[in-house]
Amino acid sequence: MKIAELKILFALEPSWTVSVNGKEFLHLRSNEIEVEEPRLRFGRLTRKILEAQFQRTNVVRVRAQSRLRSQIDVLTFYAGAILPSSAELQKRRRNFQRVLTPAVAKYCGEQVTGQTLHSDKQHGIGGAYPRLLVGRAKAIIAVDADESAPVINGVMRAAIQWAAIVKRRVSVVVPAHRSQTLAARLRAMPSLQTAFEWLEWDGERLQTLRWNIPDVETHVYPCTELHVQTEVARICAIAPDLLQAVPHIPGKAISIRFRGLEVARVAEDRTTYPLGEPLESIIEELSKARRAGSRDPLSRAHEEAWLESNLVGQIRDLLPVRENCIYPQVPSFAGDERKIIDLLTVTDSGRLAVIEIKASADPDLPFQAFDYWLAVERHRKAGDFTSNGYFKDIEIRDEPALLIIVAPLLSFHRTLDRLTAFLPRELPMMQIGINQGWKREIKVLRRKGALG
Repeated sequence: MKIAELKILFALEPSWTVSVNGKEFLHLRSNEIEVEEPRLRFGRLTRKILEAQFQRTNVVRVRAQSRLRSQIDVLTFYAGAILPSSAELQKRRRNFQRVLTPAVAKYCGEQVTGQTLHSDKQHGIGGAYPRLLVGRAKAIIAVDADESAPVINGVMRAAIQWAAIVKRRVSVVVPAHRSQTLAARLRAMPSLQTAFEWLEWDGERLQTLRWNIPDVETHVYPCTELHVQTEVARICAIAPDLLQAVPHIPGKAISIRFRGLEVARVAEDRTTYPLGEPLESIIEELSKARRAGSRDPLSRAHEEAWLESNLVGQIRDLLPVRENCIYPQVPSFAGDERKIIDLLTVTDSGRLAVIEIKASADPDLPFQAFDYWLAVERHRKAGDFTSNGYFKDIEIRDEPALLIIVAPLLSFHRTLDRLTAFLPRELPMMQIGINQGWKREIKVLRRKGALG
């Protein structure tokens, strides 16, 4: 890996967890990591880079040496707050299962007769979910409050998968005070409410899941008119065929991106360059690394953002929506950890359309897309989009928004149909399967569903 590529990778994530020889772990913001060949500064430490290797999309390993010591350190950088020790993670989950088991026996009035925690990849059930058999007819699947939001919300999908295997009445245990998303889904999916018994765990006892909790907090930021056309045009002229300007509404700015990666952000008071300057050399470096067919780490980083960029550029080839009314990540979720790209737009006939984008297989995609659709519907009914300056001079139809899922055809998870069967029948939904070679050009291979 080149030093320039290392510098760009560190700038792409807001924070990194650094393992120093597997013994010490530091969580640092990206601006606390600096690369100036051959030196690497992270936090208060400085090392000379001897070798850098890309391990996975979000993991980089660096062999480095202190100026005062001959010992070589192995530094492993994990994007975000990823727990680097699978053994430690497994230990925490085992402890949760151990504490939960007697509470389950007490609640059910029967002994726990079987337990498992292993990952069942064949059926799409991860190792985060303890599964217990109780007596002769009951089964429990649970998730710990210390898991991330996507893992907690994924227990719904895991329960559906497990119920098809275990052939028992399944109860689902979710953490109290972290069940907003699940409760919102269940209020909108009566068939899923009755398919399982829903319980919550407060660390001491089990009780019926409460339904009367507030919806997940979402925001519709004002869409203000910006007077930055001249500056945006100047920057895009550097590589007009490669740079794309999209609104960054929360930041009251225009984001200029190269195949999904932000290289500049233009606000009325200033222009910033997240990956550094001069921009010409950054674009030249990205052009070599982030291209179709490349094995460079940068060609695999943030693939959803790259697919979003290509999709926006070809949007009329896929859907009858208005090219000048495409808003990324509107509304925004407060404090949630979403793994998909969301676009809000409007059809030629004036109906709102939610587009969910995923570049790789994700078993939770249908329910994650439904979360976003529910949020859009709440704000549509409240008139928040019109009052905040979106879709100017367009009359929005008073009908439920369309939900459109776009992904490579081979990346639609095999569990998709089983999950979508629980979605409301009145949900206007379309699945668009595209080609695996979408980095060169998007081609529609299959459409399922219709646009009302």
